[in-house]
Amino acid sequence: MPLDTTEAENIGGALKARTAFVIVQHENGEWEAISDLSKALTVEHPASVLEMKFGASEVVSDIEASKLAAITAHQLMAMTAQMQQAAQNQSLAHSLKL
Repeated sequence: MPLDTTEAENIGGALKARTAFVIVQHENGEWEAISDLSKALTVEHPASVLEMKFGASEVVSDIEASKLAAITAHQLMAMTAQMQQAAQNQSLAHSLKL
């Protein structure tokens, strides 16, 4: 049976990949994606399939929440700028009436 590309690349020892990251669960239960693969890891046990699935899901949820928070913050800053401009315009209009 022929080897697929991934199996053929891995025969030499080092795994060849375009990019990589590791998802870890900290001792406090928090999940984190780490792209610095030079960090040494000490783990209690190999991850189960359920842990892999849940950890990946948690990381994706955190990424989506961060994106949503950034969008919300940008919208709030824009609204604040609009409100400040409106207040300045109202102040100017009021001073011109006097």
